Amino acid sequence: MSDQGELYEDSWILYHVLDMMVGSREMVAVRRKLTLVREQITNSDKTKLEIIFTGSSAEGIHMKDSDEDQMLIDNSVVVICPNQQTSITPDIEHKTVFIMGDTNSRPGYVTLQLIGRRCTPDLLNSIVPVGNVSFVSSEMYARQLSDQLSDVFRITVDPHGPATATPSKLTHLQSDMDFVRALKCTSWPSEANEWLSRHRLYNWPNTCLRDQIVQGGCHLVPVGDKTSADTFLQWRISFATAERKLIHSLSHVQFQVYCLLKYLLKQISGKLKQIYGDTDILSSYIIKTTILHAVENTPLSLWEEKNTFLCFMLCLDILATWVKSGYCPNYFIKRNNMFLGKVHGEHQQNLLRLLVELRDMTWGCLSIGTFFQPSIGETIQRVKNGAWELALPTPVRSERGIDFTMFEKSCILFRATDVLPALKLLSKSKSDMDECVAYLNTVSALSLKGREAYEKQAPLEGNKQRYKYLRKCKKFISPLAVTCTSPGLLTLATYHYQTGNYMKTLEMCGHLISSWKFFIGNNSEKEGDRYEHLYCGRGYSLLHKFQQAWASYMFLQRKSPNFCPVHLQQELTKVPYASLLIPPLPYAVFLTFLCYHELNDTRRRDAALKDLRAVKYDKDQGGSKHWIVHNLLGICYEMVGDIHRALREYNDSLGDDKYLHFNNPAMERIERL
Repeated sequence: MSDQGELYEDSWILYHVLDMMVGSREMVAVRRKLTLVREQITNSDKTKLEIIFTGSSAEGIHMKDSDEDQMLIDNSVVVICPNQQTSITPDIEHKTVFIMGDTNSRPGYVTLQLIGRRCTPDLLNSIVPVGNVSFVSSEMYARQLSDQLSDVFRITVDPHGPATATPSKLTHLQSDMDFVRALKCTSWPSEANEWLSRHRLYNWPNTCLRDQIVQGGCHLVPVGDKTSADTFLQWRISFATAERKLIHSLSHVQFQVYCLLKYLLKQISGKLKQIYGDTDILSSYIIKTTILHAVENTPLSLWEEKNTFLCFMLCLDILATWVKSGYCPNYFIKRNNMFLGKVHGEHQQNLLRLLVELRDMTWGCLSIGTFFQPSIGETIQRVKNGAWELALPTPVRSERGIDFTMFEKSCILFRATDVLPALKLLSKSKSDMDECVAYLNTVSALSLKGREAYEKQAPLEGNKQRYKYLRKCKKFISPLAVTCTSPGLLTLATYHYQTGNYMKTLEMCGHLISSWKFFIGNNSEKEGDRYEHLYCGRGYSLLHKFQQAWASYMFLQRKSPNFCPVHLQQELTKVPYASLLIPPLPYAVFLTFLCYHELNDTRRRDAALKDLRAVKYDKDQGGSKHWIVHNLLGICYEMVGDIHRALREYNDSLGDDKYLHFNNPAMERIERL
């Protein structure tokens, strides 16, 4: 009994250590909610391209090197299943239509034959005639995305399987991002019919969730079966959206065991690479398959806090059994052996030996590896020695964690383009987080309408008509200014600068410069402690905290060029995305400089330039991370006639280690000077 009691106690500690490491139940729910909101905002413009977020981040996992993946779906294309439909019906006649065909490969891989005459230009470049019929090549289609991203980022980007990866420093994210182009099939493929009908002792996933998944159909991603002789025309059936629904349906203990398996995979990645030359022999997808099979074949009552480690060992046993047999069944298509071509011969025996060693180490397996430091095993021991703060955070620390998760994604919330969906979201809000997200969406969409009004007045000649649009602009951007200092108040300050009200601009910029705000890119523990002391445990709403304490990036939109100060037009025209992002503090000081320059107040202008030089060395908002700060300084030096220092700043801004450096026009500025 004492051994069992110790197991329960250690498992309980493990459960809470994992809560601290990958997120509590509430934290995970916030991450998932923000992913869905981000999707809704991104796809609200109803263009032919739909974006679905997949991978660890979309599942709610936050670990070192958690992947941030996007599936890019061409909505002008549809794929049909031959067993359900063989002709073009009126509802799809305006789309490019492909029909799935058999391949001489594993189940789950198909060819896509073009039926009808309609074909989008990018697909047309991937069409390959075979006799009297036409197929779309997966390799050619995947290569197009890599070429496009190479042009955007100005570096060579190669496809890996169906995905094209971009380094984190190019995308302003903490991890690399994988982009996958995919085609939609609204039907459920016959290859996965067994998943629908298989006997389930414990009714997971339940009938309702299975119906939702089937109604969602599947996707086709451009990659062939590596064990096949000819992959050129092969496409893989993807269940990425179904898998996300399944992971979201897991209990918190089940989700934590899934995270623990991914943790172990990261910790042994060095050993896998040493043995096999790469880590792909055990992929993250194999880990996901393991947890899905384990949950389906065990009762929910097993998955309790006190059994966290027991359930983890069960999953290790499942994985070891698959390696021993050389057969890892795809969760949706059991006949697809995902070990085929990878786990065999000497590799199979070495991998089995490694897994058996890990299993025999029991708790010791949580202390191996150096990818995460300290290891979970070491943390558990420290908790047992009295460091309970590593497993049981105080309520205010938990509140701080959720706040930071929410606000670090705040850039997402400022991308709403349509007021009506945002208002609808606001009317349905129930929780504090729902209300904050919906309100920020609403005022952001209004602010966008305000900038559109500003664009409409620019070409007009009559003062009366121009004033009408300017008044509308100010009215629409003001609610966001009340909600947050940046981008809200800085957007209104920009409006006043553009309309010649320099004193009002200086007042607003002065407010940001002089008040303490927590910038979303701040990694300082000291500043985090200050935020916790001032705002956590006091009953403040998220909106209040956002208004009082937070500052996000100021963004200038490419579709509203007249709203952008003329000095930054060169930077704005080069952004490949919708917006030019500028840290709030340097932008406020830059606007201050511009105002004093317009007012011919050289003493205060020079003081602002001195302040901007100091901001350049700011750890989180300065030039070490953001090339735009060097450009702001260079522009100011040009305006005061100091060409030598301007050139030095433009040269300094060209460092490859800065975020989004690929759209930096500094070289053009240097050549001009």
